[in-house]
Amino acid sequence: MNKYMINIVECVKKYSQSDRLAVVCKGEKLSYKELDEKSDILANYMINNKIDDRPVAIYANKDIYILVCMIAALKTGNAYVPMDISFPEQRVSDVVEAVEPRVIFDFSDGEYFYEDSKQLEKYSGIKIINRQDLVGILDSDDDKLKCPVDRQRWVDGDDNSYILFTSGSTGKPKGVQISTYNLDSFVEWMSPILGIDGQEIVVMDQPAYSFDLSVSQLYPGICNGATLYSLPKDLISDFKGLLEEMKKSNMEVWVSTPSFAGMCLASDEFNEDLLPKLRKMLFIGEVLPVETARKLKERLPKAEVINGYGPTEATVGISHVVINEDHLNSGLPLPVGVPMPNCQIKIVDEEGKLLDKGQKGEIVIVGPSVSKGYFKNVEKTREAFYYDGDNSEDIDLSRRAYRTGDLGMILDDGNIKYAGRKDFQIKLNGYRIEIEDIENNLRKLSNISNAVVLPVYKNEKIAFLKGVVSLKVKNDLGNMKNSIAIKKELGQFLPEYMIPRSIVVMDQLPMNTNGKIDRKKIAEEVL
Repeated sequence: MNKYMINIVECVKKYSQSDRLAVVCKGEKLSYKELDEKSDILANYMINNKIDDRPVAIYANKDIYILVCMIAALKTGNAYVPMDISFPEQRVSDVVEAVEPRVIFDFSDGEYFYEDSKQLEKYSGIKIINRQDLVGILDSDDDKLKCPVDRQRWVDGDDNSYILFTSGSTGKPKGVQISTYNLDSFVEWMSPILGIDGQEIVVMDQPAYSFDLSVSQLYPGICNGATLYSLPKDLISDFKGLLEEMKKSNMEVWVSTPSFAGMCLASDEFNEDLLPKLRKMLFIGEVLPVETARKLKERLPKAEVINGYGPTEATVGISHVVINEDHLNSGLPLPVGVPMPNCQIKIVDEEGKLLDKGQKGEIVIVGPSVSKGYFKNVEKTREAFYYDGDNSEDIDLSRRAYRTGDLGMILDDGNIKYAGRKDFQIKLNGYRIEIEDIENNLRKLSNISNAVVLPVYKNEKIAFLKGVVSLKVKNDLGNMKNSIAIKKELGQFLPEYMIPRSIVVMDQLPMNTNGKIDRKKIAEEVL
């Protein structure tokens, strides 16, 4: 393993010698020089206050100072743990309970960590720093805080850079650990695909930092001195404002889910005139429908449309393909590309036996992008991760392997064909969701006896989720009023994107001969 191949902190310092902008957000700007200096101040502050020995939690969406918190964490030798402000209290609580951070940076403007919150007692041992207090720290005149942080402290090698929490089948989220070593592999591969090569360019920064897709623009961008042009959540809800912001951005690289692109395509204004410099569009996180790709190529003919595949556990993406006319006219779903050069894709049967090209089985990923496993969860790590090779003491990190639970096959041309999930894990609007996570949280509700959640498909992809429940105590509210009440209560436990669009009440959920809930029969009745 090359311990010092790429280090994001070194890259920040490199471009701090220029006048380049690191991030633009809501009219505010932060240069690489400011990013380096302010992250030194914050890192030294954490060291001096002895809050530098655990992962750093960041509760936010988009802000110029989020990146300062991330880099400061890396300078102290710690991972950062992003939590989006859309997370409900229970999800925040679950993540904090798992990580046990010394500090939480709160960019919510009082939406969660407010003074009269009943939740504060549970976080009494954690230093919570809001944006106003953070700016005060960063503006410090203390020369001791301004000193560069010793390089020996920085994260490097197989140290965790970030921990992203994904949906878990038990109702508790799982923390995926991604190291500097993993990121080195990803950045080296992804940067040329996006055409990010050290030149001064603008990259769209739209996916939430709690969503692994954001890594696709964040790390290749920062490691190559690009400018991240952030599009915060509140702007996205203002479609006219969103288009105006895109026009101002002069972005050359686009990273998003197909769903976000599809939303933009609803406007005739979304075209080459709006984004004249755009030349690369990357889609990972969910199925890219043929029609979406076709419309993008029609509206933005100078931009490459790139389809990719990869789970959070393998550092976002491990394959890519540039979509061409042959793909669009084949009458088949779009391929998800060929694997990165240093990565091996295996297709195995239920016994783990290697299958030949063209045979469908579980996708197993082997390579340096594969995570070391789930944070403080040995059982789940052993289920999904292993070393591909001998069991010698000198373990080669490039042979880490991950059982994805995805089904697929290797085509004759080397492209991977994705063929759905082995279990009940799905992708909806780019978010990976465990169906069982939603079901287990539905069962926590006061009047729910049992629950099933079904994905509803439209145009080759999951359009929304529908819940089906039985009640402990029957009532006369009807499906609509019951649905509203159940969804409201469920919002205490789950983020909005995981809540089913509608809830159907059945007297009793049917069972199959194995004594399990008959999902097929339920689907036939309600879909």
